Amino acid sequence: MSYFINPVGEDRCVFLSYEGEMPAVEFSAARYEADAVLDRRHWHRLVVDVTQLQSVPTALELFDFASGLSSSTSRTRRVALVVRPEQERHARLVQEVARRGCVSLTYFLDPDMAALWVKQSTAGREI
Repeated sequence: MSYFINPVGEDRCVFLSYEGEMPAVEFSAARYEADAVLDRRHWHRLVVDVTQLQSVPTALELFDFASGLSSSTSRTRRVALVVRPEQERHARLVQEVARRGCVSLTYFLDPDMAALWVKQSTAGREI
């Protein structure tokens, strides 16, 4: 699997995108790396794009991902999860689990809408 972490200064946002297969350990390691970039820069916006994954993650893998977000993510952070239509059912589970853990996460099928939501949702609350 490969992943890309792209911090965008003008948006004060980190874009994390995955490609290929998704071993759970690498998936989590990439998220922790993106979290570290956000923490160093004192940013609160994260867009996670899983549309280029070759397989659809299982419900258990996504539950673990959402649970990890809940335990490691700042409560002020906004997370947009971008998925393909066939990933939507599982994305809904991730959103529900993350929100129960007090993480502001919403899934999207359109990356532009995800980026727009992340930018708007923290407007006026910049540190």
